[in-house]
Amino acid sequence: MRPLLDLLRPDGDNPHVLMYPAMTPLPLVGSGPAERALDALLGRTRAAVLQQLVQRRTTSELARDLDISLPSVSEHTRTLRAAGLITTERDGKAVLHSVTGLGADLLRSGG
Repeated sequence: MRPLLDLLRPDGDNPHVLMYPAMTPLPLVGSGPAERALDALLGRTRAAVLQQLVQRRTTSELARDLDISLPSVSEHTRTLRAAGLITTERDGKAVLHSVTGLGADLLRSGG
């Protein structure tokens, strides 16, 4: 019998690769408890802000839809932007926020 390392070494004489599925999902995969995990990771309000930004929204729209203050929205969006989960751009006087690919991946894996 060959050693396991030889089986994993894809060289000319042995092009085999050993693969098997993981038995335990990541903590943020699935629904139900995973959604609570996302809330625990980001905080309930920040997770809600991220979820709202699947569609581009202004700071005022976020404040209205989530029933939180404008300064609170600004704080949450600043943190999410620093983490690379959202982008922000100006359009005249409006400030528009939207989720990044990384943020969308986190949402998909977390709820």
